[in-house]
Amino acid sequence: MNNANIGNKSSRTLSFVSQRQQQQQRQRQHQSCIMKKNRCRPTASISTNNSNTLLSMTMTSSPSGIDQLPELVQAGVFVAYYITLIVTTIPTINFLDIVSSSKVIGLERWRGWFIDTTLPLLIGTLFLTAGIGHFIQKESFLSIYPPPGTWGFWYLPGSANFHVTWTGIVEALGGSGLLLSVITTTLLGLDEKLDEQGEETLSLFLKLLKPLSALMLFLLTLLVTPANIYMYTHGATMGDAVLDVSFHYIRFGVQVMFLSLLFILAKDSLFFVWGDELD
Repeated sequence: MNNANIGNKSSRTLSFVSQRQQQQQRQRQHQSCIMKKNRCRPTASISTNNSNTLLSMTMTSSPSGIDQLPELVQAGVFVAYYITLIVTTIPTINFLDIVSSSKVIGLERWRGWFIDTTLPLLIGTLFLTAGIGHFIQKESFLSIYPPPGTWGFWYLPGSANFHVTWTGIVEALGGSGLLLSVITTTLLGLDEKLDEQGEETLSLFLKLLKPLSALMLFLLTLLVTPANIYMYTHGATMGDAVLDVSFHYIRFGVQVMFLSLLFILAKDSLFFVWGDELD
């Protein structure tokens, strides 16, 4: 077999290497590099079936390309992500406040249609499902946890397994709290029945279950944001698909929406509880 044939077959072999395999190799190399406190461009070796030659292939950077920038710049992207998240969430919250108090909806309908029913049911189901997913598909969540040294400063105490576990528990508890609040107060009216029986402490707990659960999930969403940033800056994924940069922009918008809805749910439900107590 001549050299030309070997080259052609080698090229065909390389074409079958999926982007996902390249990405996984890049993530492993990235973790190794940052643990050694130096930067390197990962490479992988692939052996063909028709020769003993090892072909070196240079891995590409993440879709965003940020992982190839100096660590100081990466750290700046991290900070800028959080600032942008806050700056875009605040006006979204203000917009929802305007909608809730408008003549078209009004506070009564806003409470009945959204605060007491739709929002806690939808958001509660979502977070409960996500929390369970932390244990059913733990490897997927472990793959997006930033390894020590990421961005040049990420050295959070505790293992990836520990953080995936406790965040999953909190998500499940928060989601369950929202669902339970709808069942106990909106559907069954247990809070009012407990008030009539003189069980004011338990009644108050049921009334506060919704705002406390929403607030807990709001804070948790902020705390787990580094995983989202890691996916954006270093190309980490939870599945086999390679995510285009546009995916991260869409997900950022979704995160702004959830933060805004959770804040509104916590604030307005607490406001309505306070108003009911005054009555």
